[in-house]
Amino acid sequence: MYLDYWQLKRKPFENTPDPDFFYFSPEHEEAYIRFKYAILESKGAILLTGDYGCGKTTLVRLLVAELDPEFYQVAIINHPRGEITDLLKSLLVDLEEQPEADSIDLLERQLGEKLLRNFEEDKTTLLIIDEAQLINKDAIFEEIRLLLNFNLNDRFLINLFLIGQPELRDRINNLPQFEQRIFCKFHLRVLNHAETTKYINHRISIAGATHTLFSPEAISLIHKNSFGTPRRINNICDLALLFGSTRNAQIITKEIIQEV
Repeated sequence: MYLDYWQLKRKPFENTPDPDFFYFSPEHEEAYIRFKYAILESKGAILLTGDYGCGKTTLVRLLVAELDPEFYQVAIINHPRGEITDLLKSLLVDLEEQPEADSIDLLERQLGEKLLRNFEEDKTTLLIIDEAQLINKDAIFEEIRLLLNFNLNDRFLINLFLIGQPELRDRINNLPQFEQRIFCKFHLRVLNHAETTKYINHRISIAGATHTLFSPEAISLIHKNSFGTPRRINNICDLALLFGSTRNAQIITKEIIQEV
């Protein structure tokens, strides 16, 4: 509704994990470098935590998009719930295998055979579990840990990427056998004021803006009320552009943000 008014080509503050709009704060860049290394070098298990809306899922999608499908097969499990067998079956289906049994032992055997075939075809297998804090049984974490036993002398046959809210970190820390198997852990923090400014200007630039649309005072108020969380920033900025267009504003001011 406001694109023509602000002379934008795309909506800059949609809350969808669009890699085109991703802003690399120093925190996000550090996480990206560490996890890309872990994936490329087949280091096993890695853990990414952060509050809702801080960009975890988008960061991981950006990483996955750079993996050559000829050499990587990626399975993504969102909102994991259910029993151990449900997780193993979901993993097999994502790896383009039809589960052939209902027992844990037989499902593990089928998975092991698939992982070995991928290795023989020079293909790395990556399992991503998003919202992993929703796993409600420690026994399922134990099963996930045991997936790392699929390995050769010099490499893992599967790499695990666990993503979740801050409580996931506490859950893992309370499982020492699992915690010791994790190669890299990183917790994404929210954006500070300077990063919020860069974040907003980055997104409106990608959307086609040729000049700044938010006053410094407006951005200060956005940062204060969003707590530096990208998803909250998006919500405030999206409504601000709508309000500003209906009021024939030349720039988003502090007063418009107060109204939002």
